[in-house]
Amino acid sequence: MAPLLTLAMPVRNGQRFIESALESILAQSFDDYELLIVDNASTDATPAICKRFAGSDRRIRYVRNPVDLGAGGNFNRCVELASGRLFKWCAHDDVIGPGYLEHCVRALAANPRAVTAYGPLIQVDAEGAPTGYVERPLPPLDGASPAARFRMLMHRQGLDAAIFGVHRLDVLRSTSLHRPYYGSDCALLAELALLGPFVHVPEAVLYSRDHPNRSVNLPTEQRLVWQAPVDRRANAHEFSSRIGHLFAIGWHHRGQAPVVATGASVLVFVLHPLRLARVGLEAVGTISPGLRMRLRVTGLSALQLLGSRRTSRGQDV
Repeated sequence: MAPLLTLAMPVRNGQRFIESALESILAQSFDDYELLIVDNASTDATPAICKRFAGSDRRIRYVRNPVDLGAGGNFNRCVELASGRLFKWCAHDDVIGPGYLEHCVRALAANPRAVTAYGPLIQVDAEGAPTGYVERPLPPLDGASPAARFRMLMHRQGLDAAIFGVHRLDVLRSTSLHRPYYGSDCALLAELALLGPFVHVPEAVLYSRDHPNRSVNLPTEQRLVWQAPVDRRANAHEFSSRIGHLFAIGWHHRGQAPVVATGASVLVFVLHPLRLARVGLEAVGTISPGLRMRLRVTGLSALQLLGSRRTSRGQDV
């Protein structure tokens, strides 16, 4: 009999933190789950650690990709292999509180319209100590229209708590999943919100680990290889790829929300001066990566100078 919940841990070279992540899953109060560890051709001790855990618990299944599929491809492979009615990606370097699964499963059972349940995100450092950062949750989405939810998620940058929440698998499989560019999870969350509301579960705490090898901290070139090792040139246009992805989402789900409404939301989103500048920089980078980098550095310096002047004026007042 299939479990209610599939937990899927995509990992590549995660030997430093994966044991803590696995132990936090095995300590859960809810146990009707399968745990898929999908190893993306790791070259460190990750396979040995995972096989040891799989050998000690029948709920754990270890799957190894023969080649590196890229982060997005491996996340999608997890969805392909899942058999539960509910689904959660588990980052190999994060830890979840002992009641996380129980509270999220209960919240989805109580709200049949909700497609995703997620809780507070507390950031910790490499040693597990809180950094002081706590992710801001979304406002309630129950009363919002599909187009309004899409717009709200599109404008929200950085919502790791929700992407690593518990999702309804049938809804997740009706999405475009991860595309091969960095930041595609932002578009995926907007797509999920278009299909149904999210529910925030205060008791379900995710401890998100910040460390130098985390994807957001990697230099651009390393991040591109991490996301899509085969087709890196397409990834160089990360933001432009997201815009195209958002338009495609609106068109694909035009039965859920008028395409005029979703398309207008994407246009308003793009027409912000800083986002237009980012699209322009990516276009320049197609011709001259060096010029793109110089313009980017100049722009960031100007923004920092503007910010410091505003701070100074505030102190003078």
